[in-house]
Amino acid sequence: MKKVLVIALFLLGICNANAFGMVQEIILTELYPIMPLDDPEDGAGGTRPDPTQFRAFINGNSLSVGAYTEVPAYVEVIDQETGEVVVEEEFLDETETTINQTGSYVVQIYSGNTVMTGEFEVE
Repeated sequence: MKKVLVIALFLLGICNANAFGMVQEIILTELYPIMPLDDPEDGAGGTRPDPTQFRAFINGNSLSVGAYTEVPAYVEVIDQETGEVVVEEEFLDETETTINQTGSYVVQIYSGNTVMTGEFEVE
């Protein structure tokens, strides 16, 4: 019985991490490759950034974004309910911004020929 209680409390802690001010990583996936399939650079020696070079974190209403691609990147945050773009910013390596309204958002990070996207909540 103690084990079940400990596991339940552990899972509850993970689910409520944002409520306690813990930083949560936003899961990013590649939206689509911009480079055409017949492009000669679309291969092992291509110039597309590695998707693992992109990171995003939410801590309360503070959003941190990183694109470690050695070229300028652009971040866009979209309110899922209204479709309004609430953040538009160009940056190099990393940036941090504040989301003023609670709600569900989509973050999109553009760098080189790669677009990474993820969803997050601001409570």
